[in-house]
Amino acid sequence: MSKPIKGFHSLLFFLIGLCVFILPLFTLFKMAFEAEGSLNLQNFNAVFHSVRTVGAIKNTLIIAVASTIISGLFGGIMAVIVAYTNIQMKRLIETMVILPYLIPGYVVTLSWTSLFSANGPINHLLLELSLSKINMYSIGGIIFVMGLSNAALVYLNLVDILRKIPREQEWASLISGYSVKATLRNINLRSVLSPIISGIVLAFLSSIDNFAIPVTLGSSAGIQVLSTYIYEKAIGFGPNSFNEAAVLSIILASLSFVTLFIQWLLLRRTKSLETASLNHEPRILLSEGKRKALQFGLLLLLFCINIVPLIFMMLSSFHSGYVKSIFDISHMSLKNYRFILTAPSMYQGFITSFTITIAAIILCVLLGVWVMHYKQRINAKATLPIELGASLTYSTPGIVLALSMIFYWNQVPNVYGTLKILLIAYVTRYALLLLRGSNTAFLAVDSELEEAALVSGSNHWEKWRRILLPMIKHQLFASSFLMFVGAFTELTLSSLLAAAGTKTVGLTIFNLQTSGDNSLAQAYSVIVTLFILVILSIRSSLEKKGRVTND
Repeated sequence: MSKPIKGFHSLLFFLIGLCVFILPLFTLFKMAFEAEGSLNLQNFNAVFHSVRTVGAIKNTLIIAVASTIISGLFGGIMAVIVAYTNIQMKRLIETMVILPYLIPGYVVTLSWTSLFSANGPINHLLLELSLSKINMYSIGGIIFVMGLSNAALVYLNLVDILRKIPREQEWASLISGYSVKATLRNINLRSVLSPIISGIVLAFLSSIDNFAIPVTLGSSAGIQVLSTYIYEKAIGFGPNSFNEAAVLSIILASLSFVTLFIQWLLLRRTKSLETASLNHEPRILLSEGKRKALQFGLLLLLFCINIVPLIFMMLSSFHSGYVKSIFDISHMSLKNYRFILTAPSMYQGFITSFTITIAAIILCVLLGVWVMHYKQRINAKATLPIELGASLTYSTPGIVLALSMIFYWNQVPNVYGTLKILLIAYVTRYALLLLRGSNTAFLAVDSELEEAALVSGSNHWEKWRRILLPMIKHQLFASSFLMFVGAFTELTLSSLLAAAGTKTVGLTIFNLQTSGDNSLAQAYSVIVTLFILVILSIRSSLEKKGRVTND
């Protein structure tokens, strides 16, 4: 490739990274310092002298730390059990562990509030026993739901790494006289200290970024965190509302970046685990009785905390209005589902979310393949602006990114207030997933294959169609699936960016909840959950088919 063309690509990558990813965040930063026509600290003084700001920061940290402890313990223990013990049905157990993370936060909260509703059997039993009812609309409820939802981040970050630890290290420890527990503590867990810290950091960042769970469980109880406080400021009235929201956004973003910096300090001297491949052989052999007891206990626990709430939400969705018992069959009907499937105001959100998400995935795939192929084959340094920008927007809390989108794109005609702003926001938010996926895919493709194709007379299109695309399609599909699950059901971006009258899946359910139509919200959530499960099954079938084809 000639130098002028290389220079053009470098300039283009720089402009995309700067204008699409970095400048929106800079515009938000600048907005925080603007007051009365000049740059000053007036907005910071107003925000930091507010009692509500102190309370929001305090609640954010309490909820994030406490929920991360739950996520770390539950996700870590489940990872060790699945990776090392000889229990059966591991695929089912793993699916049940990660299910709360794949299902949107607002759906998970609806399921738990259905389980512990005033007319629910659990609270009814507690009242019969003269005990206090369980109130999910509390800090404890937020911590519990968020902790379970983020446990999958720790689990997924840890389970495969545990399987990569060489067995020889364990055998040496056991031969030296150490017990299985001591070996697990001194060899295995120390070897995966880096993934443990990374998983905990991911859970913490997800907690402070979360908007759906705090706004659903906390708003009615007067519990405010930074993400909900920013939302309140952004939609509020007043000459400095947007500016003060920008200041709060800087505070929330600073928490994220400080956490990432601490992670870097802790891990900068650690070495990545190097081993040949995954070892799925069990390392802790339990007796038949203990194995069955553990397996049954895990399935029962996961069923109770991840499936039972969804069942109660489904039962509640068949009712309209207040009933004494959700098990009252005489008052059940398909009225809510019929309304959702026939009223344009209901199903339009589904169509909008699906359309925008697919369009965003296509754009991210094209961007990822173009940028990462250029990086691997031509010039790695030229792609740094896009990679850096995408990393920043992915690490930035969603509510902060949404606010930066408003400040930046309202200066461009015919963008803000249309579906274009949502499409841009989805691409900006999730581009990193496809960049990383494309990079991983091209690392597995030898450049000599491309050269051989060109030498044999194939043109560039045939090279891509016959060689590159078949070799990278599985990785691209996996990354696209992750983006689909996040973008299709997201609420944070659309809560601020969607114009009046625009509906997405998240906004539809959120509006139904806030307006008091819980039965309709539950029915809509059931439909969304079933749709996600169908997508999961399709993905599993395609992965299985791909493995069979490769074998």
